[in-house]
Amino acid sequence: YWPELGTTPNIKQIVVGRCYNYITLVNPSLRFDCEEIWREFEEVVVQRSACNVRVKDYHRLFHAMPQTWPCDRFLFWSKTRTLVHSYTAAVRHFWTLEDTLVGYIFNDLIWCGQEEDQDFDFSSCPEWSACVNHPVYSLWRQASQNVSLMIRLKNS
Repeated sequence: YWPELGTTPNIKQIVVGRCYNYITLVNPSLRFDCEEIWREFEEVVVQRSACNVRVKDYHRLFHAMPQTWPCDRFLFWSKTRTLVHSYTAAVRHFWTLEDTLVGYIFNDLIWCGQEEDQDFDFSSCPEWSACVNHPVYSLWRQASQNVSLMIRLKNS
């Protein structure tokens, strides 16, 4: 556990604020309940140990914010974040996961819960590599699986 890497301070205000920003300024055609998205997210994470949030635990959260993406313009990246984001900034034709609602909301945030308390753990969260069911890692795996599935369905 890394004490300096607890849940991002003010995470609720950040998540809800980013959600409203996305549906108001980035993609105003979307209509989502940002408070409901927060409640679904919070329900997944709080009162669970930091290594006990599975991919499937996020299904209801993703159901609360369904979104379609341009499958022929989507770029997946791994260990090439700076390069891919520089490219998509210059060539607006392409999307990354961070351009979707879920990616926009949760990008660069850290979170984990604690079994014994009904709150996030603001003092320490494990690194992603510490456990397979890390809450941040599981959310991004679910987001990637959703995009992959949509692309496969559109190409079949």
